[in-house]
Amino acid sequence: MLNKTTSEKRVRFKGTPRKEEFIKVLRQRVNDYFEQNNISPYANGEMIFKTIFSIIMWGGVYGLIMSDVLSSSPWLLILAFTVLGYINIFIAFNIMHDATHDAYSGKRWVNDLLGYSMNFIGGNQYLFRRMHGAHHGYVNIHGIDVTLETHGTFRFTPDEPYLPIHKYQHYYTFLLYCLAMIHWVTVKDFKWFFGEAHIGNQKNIKHPFNEYVILLISKAFYFGATLVLPLFLLSAPVWAIIVGWICIHLLPGLTFALIFQVTHVYEGTTYPLPDEEGNIENNYALHVLETTADFSRQSRLGSWLMGGINIHVIHHIFPGICHVHYPALTNILKEVADEFGVEYQENPTFWSAIKKHYQILKHLSHPDATVPRYGKSAALA
Repeated sequence: MLNKTTSEKRVRFKGTPRKEEFIKVLRQRVNDYFEQNNISPYANGEMIFKTIFSIIMWGGVYGLIMSDVLSSSPWLLILAFTVLGYINIFIAFNIMHDATHDAYSGKRWVNDLLGYSMNFIGGNQYLFRRMHGAHHGYVNIHGIDVTLETHGTFRFTPDEPYLPIHKYQHYYTFLLYCLAMIHWVTVKDFKWFFGEAHIGNQKNIKHPFNEYVILLISKAFYFGATLVLPLFLLSAPVWAIIVGWICIHLLPGLTFALIFQVTHVYEGTTYPLPDEEGNIENNYALHVLETTADFSRQSRLGSWLMGGINIHVIHHIFPGICHVHYPALTNILKEVADEFGVEYQENPTFWSAIKKHYQILKHLSHPDATVPRYGKSAALA
């Protein structure tokens, strides 16, 4: 774990002239792509269609649930609740994620408005922006990347202190992933607002008063719409409604967690740490290439459903660009990486990505496990 002195310093990415040339060339070619094709880096017609599609799908499934026609068939009602959960993560991947990165539109108010889709599905836009931003700035850096913080439940990095329970993490991790969404909507947001607030190396964060109000109102709406109203208005057995509400979060939660986790925590990733001066011996783009992997990039349907989360490398390098452009930009990234002799990491399928995630979990279940700090780009003088 980072010592106190190092963790409190500002981490800086420090590359050699050759490494800096890599990002300059990549940035120029990405800019040329948009200029030569006369297109905006923000949302296009496809993105607007996805937004409308998600609204219609959510309204349709929720309307079906609340129509009471499924109440006589509890298991169909539970299935409908589960489908609603998958529509929630479709909204998270395709609308909320881009909006909270200010990548949906060049107008901040549009991004803010659509970012509240996070509140609509039970989360909190304000906290997601802050926490996810901290992840983006310090991918796979222990002590700062908030996605590595599990309070000892998991060991996602060799720098996490080993606990006896970690011996079995490659067995229980996937079960606990099922609880990721339900924990988020019921515990996580409240913890960050009313507990000891910290994000990475930022301690004792004070939240604006209006964000507390938004949190409480949006949570009341979410629980009211998905649990309280069905309990009061549906003729279905109470147990079926409660099980259905839980199922909004179980399998969708597993899917949600895996899609994000396999892009950074996998066999082949690296875990750099800053030196005593707070420096990482890489520029940020190369750091991303060594700590991030794409998967199922050739699956058009998969990429469409996941909002480009599976095309994750280019997202981390250019988070302000809408995900509909990721396939074309990744081709440019691969070309530049080949020219500079830099490795681009990719898994052909979701299943192959999951297997690599399992392998690193199993590897880190041993107390003496080690993982490289830097990859091949360290040799790029």
